[in-house]
Amino acid sequence: MQHHTHTALFTTASGVVGGVGKAISAKPLLLAITLPGLTTVIIYAAASAVAGYVVKKIMDSASRKLNQFFNEKSSNENE
Repeated sequence: MQHHTHTALFTTASGVVGGVGKAISAKPLLLAITLPGLTTVIIYAAASAVAGYVVKKIMDSASRKLNQFFNEKSSNENE
């Protein structure tokens, strides 16, 4: 399970670094970038990643429960 956590953290960090890097590399936008603006982007990116991860965990749990339900049901019918 640790592998999935590291993957989520790496994806979030690389997305933030890539987005900020692209914003800084655009010369006309360079003057419009402020520390509060960067902070807002980082917070939204992290919140989005957390929301996506929570939804994934919920869907994984629901899938496991459905699989268990149908496996139990089919094993009971075979008896």
